[in-house]
Amino acid sequence: MDIKMAFFPSLAPDAGIGDLFKIKPGHREGFGKFSEAVMRGTSNFTIGDRELIAAYTSALNACDYCYGGHAAIAREHGVEDNVFEILIDDIELAPVDDKLKPILRFVRKLTLEPSKMVQADADAVYQSGWNEEALADAIWICARFNMMNRLSLGHGLNADPTLFESRAKKLSYEKS
Repeated sequence: MDIKMAFFPSLAPDAGIGDLFKIKPGHREGFGKFSEAVMRGTSNFTIGDRELIAAYTSALNACDYCYGGHAAIAREHGVEDNVFEILIDDIELAPVDDKLKPILRFVRKLTLEPSKMVQADADAVYQSGWNEEALADAIWICARFNMMNRLSLGHGLNADPTLFESRAKKLSYEKS
């Protein structure tokens, strides 16, 4: 396997998100609090659901670095192994709770076609039984991972699959 180098000479080939704060240390504290609130704070979604949304958003963006780590965390929280490949192709066939599917459709559109979001997209979520807070939670997760995907891809972080599990075990949203 070729070792991909990060785009920044100061970053090691196995650099992770935490290493980006060596370049911009002032961003660590606020970013960590934000990440903790979105991914582990009070929510209508379980940790598994949030990690599913995170990994799904990352898969849609073809960000292997974020997808690999967050898919591993999602699996640790009960998400089936094969769910993401199916989700990318067809949300309706994916082995996820039917109640999550309107949320995932919303996240997909917000990620791939954000300027085309309309009231009907939110209404579909509400009609499936979710409230405004739940939709807001999904939007915050989606937004966080669209940002993380750009940070990872923009810095050239190595999406080495042999590192996904170990990175997932070390993840701490407080210290993001």
